[in-house]
Amino acid sequence: MKKLPEIAGLLGGVLMTAALVHFQTGKVWNAFSWILSGAGLALLVFAGVARFDAIRRLFSLRSFRYGGNAAAVALMVLVLFGLVNFTVNRHSLRVDLSKGGQFSLSPQTRNVLKNLKRDVRIIAFTRAQDQKPVEDILKAYRFYASRLKVEFVDPDKKPSMAKLYGVTIYGTLVLECGGQSQKITEKGEQALTNALIRVTREERKTVIFLDGHGENDIDSSEKTGYASARKAIEDEHYQVRKLNLAVEKRIPPECTVLVACGPQKAYFPSELDTLRAFLERGGKALFMIDAEVTGFEAFVGAWGMALGNDVVIDASGMGQLFGMGPEVPLVTDYPPHPVTDQFRVMTFFPYCRSVTPRTDVAPEWTVEPLLRTSANSWGETTLGTAEVRFDKGRDLAGPVTIAAVSTKRAGGIQSRLAVFGDADFANNSYFRVQGNGDLFLNTVSWLAEEEDLISIRARQPEDRRIFLNAKQGRLVFWLTVVAMPLAAALAGVWMYIRRERRSR
Repeated sequence: MKKLPEIAGLLGGVLMTAALVHFQTGKVWNAFSWILSGAGLALLVFAGVARFDAIRRLFSLRSFRYGGNAAAVALMVLVLFGLVNFTVNRHSLRVDLSKGGQFSLSPQTRNVLKNLKRDVRIIAFTRAQDQKPVEDILKAYRFYASRLKVEFVDPDKKPSMAKLYGVTIYGTLVLECGGQSQKITEKGEQALTNALIRVTREERKTVIFLDGHGENDIDSSEKTGYASARKAIEDEHYQVRKLNLAVEKRIPPECTVLVACGPQKAYFPSELDTLRAFLERGGKALFMIDAEVTGFEAFVGAWGMALGNDVVIDASGMGQLFGMGPEVPLVTDYPPHPVTDQFRVMTFFPYCRSVTPRTDVAPEWTVEPLLRTSANSWGETTLGTAEVRFDKGRDLAGPVTIAAVSTKRAGGIQSRLAVFGDADFANNSYFRVQGNGDLFLNTVSWLAEEEDLISIRARQPEDRRIFLNAKQGRLVFWLTVVAMPLAAALAGVWMYIRRERRSR
């Protein structure tokens, strides 16, 4: 019985250590951790009370007092570091100090992760020697979403599991959510986020592009085509198809967003009637009408917006910094709206027209500006002339609104229409320029009521390698391999000689 306090103290220390080890391995302080630590603490208290007299005599010894101060300081430092470590593990903070946030996840990825409603399992089929890069990016994803469950599998050690999932390439990621799965072999944030979007969406919405009136072709890879936009939409788990209203006569019920992408000829009256009926019953549409294209003024006007018979000229000179003329306005002013919320990148609109919100609309309508050019711009109404200048009283003074959105709420139905005064800003030539592609995709996401997809998407990491020519390489070699070590050696010899002289 005399040894019981010692046994209790030893067992208490073991239980406290086990609680800390359990927390460190699982990164979760759960009920089991509390039970271990509580039992350990109780045993330690019991041992301390049972041996109180012996502990008091120990504290009274002179040798303990001298050594006890140092031990107490050491113990306090250990406790302090333990508390800091516990706090950091429970409330971690990530800071990226690289240029352009190279090691940070994009705003869109963070939005998707924070809005996960269900658990997602990610199985990374990678060899142990290749695991670190994959582990780093998945660790960044888990920082924003506790619903992500990550598992690493070496295909060489578990070939049966690789065969079960049809994995034949090292570095393959398999994402599972509910009854859906996605498999990707591409590396990088954009591919992983797109796969995450696809696997967590319960339904696949449909985006339909109108065809038959000279619209930009979503299948074309030419400069004026929309193949890049189509692929980007499909990457966000939308179905994309064409529709010729003159042939099919109706808009399919599965249509989520209807896009009129740069028609060069006006739609037939019957087609416009079909479009009106689609919007009135709660449809969502995006119209991009280039300058000098007529026949859409009445249709757009009925939704509280006025298409200008003009071309917007930007005299600020900002576009020239990017090799563009004054007929390509640069936009940095984004009025408050979910499409451009926290939008901090520039966009360009080659040869565009004004789209002005009207004030004479019914109470159930909300018409808002979306894009606005600089104050040093105007809507030029004298078209086809060699000399272009602002004519007060005739031209539209800047800032000029070149895109607007209209929302109508009536009888529990919400209709949305976005109108841009240009269609070329999202073609293959301009889709990757600054924020043009993000603006187009954000507009589609807002129309489709997929607000968690509205953001700035991942960019390819900037290549910041330094390339040296032969002469520069030789200079670096002589400086770092020869000169600097030699200088350090000579300094050491000099210090040794000085010290020897002083000792004499």
